[in-house]
Amino acid sequence: MALIELSTESPIPPAAAAPPPAYFYRRFGLALAALLVLALGGAAPVSSVLWWRIGAVPASPSGDFQVTGGRIYTMDLDADPRVLTAWQADPVRRLWSIEAGGDEDPFFVGGGTADLVLVREGRAVTVRDSSTGAVRWASAVGVQQLTDTIGLIRQENFPPGTEYDPDSGDPGRLYGLNGSALHTEPALSTELRGVDLASGRRIWSFTVPGSVFTAEPVTPGSGLLLLTTRKLALLSPETGAVLRERPVPRFGGPDPARGDIVDGMVLVNYGPFGTGGRVVAYDLGTLAERWRREQPDPAGNSANCYGPICMVSRDEVTVLDPRTGADRWRETDSDLLWFGPAAALEVQNLSAPLRTVSLDTGATRADLAGWSHYHAVYGRAAYILRRPEQDGNGFGLLLPGRTAVQPLGRLPGVVEQCQPAPTFLACQAGDHLEVWGYRG
Repeated sequence: MALIELSTESPIPPAAAAPPPAYFYRRFGLALAALLVLALGGAAPVSSVLWWRIGAVPASPSGDFQVTGGRIYTMDLDADPRVLTAWQADPVRRLWSIEAGGDEDPFFVGGGTADLVLVREGRAVTVRDSSTGAVRWASAVGVQQLTDTIGLIRQENFPPGTEYDPDSGDPGRLYGLNGSALHTEPALSTELRGVDLASGRRIWSFTVPGSVFTAEPVTPGSGLLLLTTRKLALLSPETGAVLRERPVPRFGGPDPARGDIVDGMVLVNYGPFGTGGRVVAYDLGTLAERWRREQPDPAGNSANCYGPICMVSRDEVTVLDPRTGADRWRETDSDLLWFGPAAALEVQNLSAPLRTVSLDTGATRADLAGWSHYHAVYGRAAYILRRPEQDGNGFGLLLPGRTAVQPLGRLPGVVEQCQPAPTFLACQAGDHLEVWGYRG
């Protein structure tokens, strides 16, 4: 916004002049009246600049929906066969629908761009044109979106006769990828394939012994994390080339099981998720080891950290310095969510927002008392907050670095789940989705 500096000196008064003719006052009065009508009566309220209704999308109350890539995808669970429908958001317009084939349900699985959407039908995935629904290509196994143009196919090779029978109820550890068949023994090998997301064309591939853990890039250039029981590596999503690699230590106990890229660090966790065990931190830029810590047994504490580096014990959450692993501050039973490099959103039971906090000290930055729900904005470091109001819900925008919530406006009636995109919000309201635009 341009700033105009006003002089503090008093202006020289103009020379006296004769009074203007009467018709001047009539014209001036009419112009002033017109301006007042526009300013007081005809102009839109201030809130409309930040919050406005776009339209409604038909949606079954027992259905589901997903917002991604600027589109809205609804799935009618009451239809037989079930139907997945794509909608343009602004203006609201139906684009296409597909029916489930056989017993498989069409289900959007969290991958998509302005041009493409990944749809899972059973264990298979079809990559479709987001405007027409036309199939670009299909995969018999899952596809993980790495960037707007690159996808990853990870296919495990298990010993024959080890597929788990879910009807048996047999105990024991199971192996397999999300959405694939589970097995009672670990994989013999795993093939990784980088593919062009628009065509399915193979760009790179290689096979490694046993099972591997992968984590997608969190920022451009950070690389695809690849972890085996022997090695940690960062790969280029575009070429599959090894950017950096190093061996991982063995401690005589559980093998390295999973890794995360958090706040410029690579964290390698030993042992199954949700249990205690060793954590080793490596610098993302060099993979040089920075620190080691023992994660205590968190049994009985459901709190967790999604972004900030923490240690969760039975009765508290300790936030760590990402560079040294030293304790910074402690919390009791709240969840902490990433909210930029220097702050976190503190929520209760992954439901009610409490406050934003400094990651350095734990000091409150914004008090969120009164807000009942939060909705992460996909593709933007922001949250949409809502709270019950008389005959409706109020909405606000929470941005990093702000000490208060920016009020947006109100949505009348009963509102259930909501999902925001960077410029609009869709909320279930009975038999339809309310679609509202926002700015901030």
